[in-house]
Amino acid sequence: MNCYICGVEAEAAYPYDGGERVTCRDCGVYQITDAVLRELGPRQLSLVGMREDLHRQRQIDAKLVADINTETVIWA
Repeated sequence: MNCYICGVEAEAAYPYDGGERVTCRDCGVYQITDAVLRELGPRQLSLVGMREDLHRQRQIDAKLVADINTETVIWA
C-alpha cells in the first residue's frame, strides 16, 4: 500500500476502531479515520500541512499515535 499523505510505499495499513493505522518511512505512524478515507477519492491531503500537524501532535504527546480525522485533516 502507499501512504495516504506522501504516496510512497508504506507498511500495509491495518484496521483500528473507526479507521486504519499506517506506518510510512517519511510520514511516520498515524491513524486515519474512515470518514477521511471516504473523502480521499476526489480530494488529496496536504503533504506539508499534514506532516506539520502530525509532528505537532507527536510533540504534544509522544505516547499517542498521531491522528487524521475530520477535525485535524488538512486538504490540498
